[in-house]
Amino acid sequence: KQTRIAKETMEIYSPLADRMGMHRIRDELEDLSFQVLNNEARELIKKRLDEIKDDKVNSFNSISFQFSDLLNQHKLNAKIIGREKTPFSIWRKVQKKRVSLEQITDIIGFRIILKNVDDCYKTLGIFHKKWNCIPGKFKDYISSPKINGYKSIHTSVIGSNKKPIEIQIRTHEMHEFAERG
Repeated sequence: KQTRIAKETMEIYSPLADRMGMHRIRDELEDLSFQVLNNEARELIKKRLDEIKDDKVNSFNSISFQFSDLLNQHKLNAKIIGREKTPFSIWRKVQKKRVSLEQITDIIGFRIILKNVDDCYKTLGIFHKKWNCIPGKFKDYISSPKINGYKSIHTSVIGSNKKPIEIQIRTHEMHEFAERG
């Protein structure tokens, strides 16, 4: 019965939550279903995440400081939030891209929350001037929102540590919409 409900959740309710822009609920539904459908893979990913936890925390703090310092130099007030990919989203990426768990580099992503849309585009310019943008990893959902109304700027850059850094840039209102739908 659990398996049937988990499959139904993955096929119907999780995509529905995604379409409605309720990403936090989608992530929770996917993770609970993943735990039932493939707990072995989930535990393997969680174990790997725990192994690299200290490195992630140090990396997150270092990058956050760099972002904060750079934005302060340009007189931009921003809230910087780190987000960790869920075990299911990591598993899906491993399956989709046919790569090993060790090759997944964007386990931590950053959300830069700003006052207004102009500040979002200024921040994008500042980051792209400072670090190399990864080709094909830039999406402007502010000028062209997703069908569900989601707005944000997504980019990935090669940071000072020579590793890719995923960044989402948005206003507080956009962030609230992205989190709650």
